[in-house]
Amino acid sequence: MTAATLRGRRILVTRASAQAEELVEMLRRRGAEPLAVPVMQLEPLLTEAEFRDLGVGISRGRWDDVVFTSANAVRLVLPQFAGASPGTRIFAIGPGTAAAAEERGWPVEPLAETFIAEGLAEQLIKVGVAGRRVLLPRAAGAREVLAEALARAGAELELVALYRMTPEERSRPALARALAAPGLDCIVFASGSSVDCFQLLRGERPVPSSVLVACIGPITAQAAESAGLRPRVVAEEHSLPGLLAALELQLGPLPENERRP
Repeated sequence: MTAATLRGRRILVTRASAQAEELVEMLRRRGAEPLAVPVMQLEPLLTEAEFRDLGVGISRGRWDDVVFTSANAVRLVLPQFAGASPGTRIFAIGPGTAAAAEERGWPVEPLAETFIAEGLAEQLIKVGVAGRRVLLPRAAGAREVLAEALARAGAELELVALYRMTPEERSRPALARALAAPGLDCIVFASGSSVDCFQLLRGERPVPSSVLVACIGPITAQAAESAGLRPRVVAEEHSLPGLLAALELQLGPLPENERRP
């Protein structure tokens, strides 16, 4: 049983509806009071037939390497049967993305030491991509660090924009209530797009200075800094468990004399 290391803490989760449940459950197991307000939603950019063709192409070995930088991309294109053709390597940026692939029966190459584009690029260059056909299915507007590194390393790179994240307008009233309510301890961001959509939805409503801003990693933290949110917690391991560990260290449980009814 997980210890109540965040007992009584009210934490705003900004992830999209389809992704929030895992983090919400992790917070609940630690005694926190998560407030799930999805600030963004996924907008597919391909037709169902185009997504299916990508999945079939992967399974039949159209590319030597397939590189996933989000669990969303995995869910959109990987068919639910095991394995690609011999010689096809599947890479993932971090444990959440890798888990999404493995849940669908697709083995993933060992993860890089750091779960950001720079770490993944270093790993791919180390194992060799020169002359290999590499598919990079990703979100529209993604950082170009990985694509540029693979191209410089001699990969025959194919980029496909699968989706974009847009503000979830239906969440605007719920976000306003969450920011205005007393007792909010922390806002959690797990991507730069969540920061951008949060900013668009909150408008002129301020974030109370007492509220801790926590980010899953340095890239998300840069987005928060650029938005003027001043993150005070950045996970050392860029994953949900790493984020929870950082929150436990920085926040801890609410003191007994501050417990809310």
